[in-house]
Amino acid sequence: MAENHEKVAAMMKELGCVGEHITASGIQERIEEVDFQIVHLAGNKFMYCGIKMKGGFVVTGKPAACIDPANWRDEIGRKVSFDNTFSEIWRLEAYRKMSEPTPKDWSAPSETIAPER
Repeated sequence: MAENHEKVAAMMKELGCVGEHITASGIQERIEEVDFQIVHLAGNKFMYCGIKMKGGFVVTGKPAACIDPANWRDEIGRKVSFDNTFSEIWRLEAYRKMSEPTPKDWSAPSETIAPER
């Protein structure tokens, strides 16, 4: 999991945030399979991570890359590409949760204001 997610989760706990939110464990329990692929493009090496979620949906994030081929390590590529893909799942999960119908008591009625023409 990306370091930023851990920091935000710790801050939320520390500040007493108890409302609906995304958790790393909630995402991790829905992961069915993780796969890595090294791709060579335009003379550069990239590592992609594909995470298959329960239900079959596969998410890929930004690849890991290295500015100096002498520094390439597969372990680092796996960590970076996994974290990038995990972050993408985090955003998709947030969208999914926010798109679900909300209980009436969660939100006060609001006015719809049409834009001026």
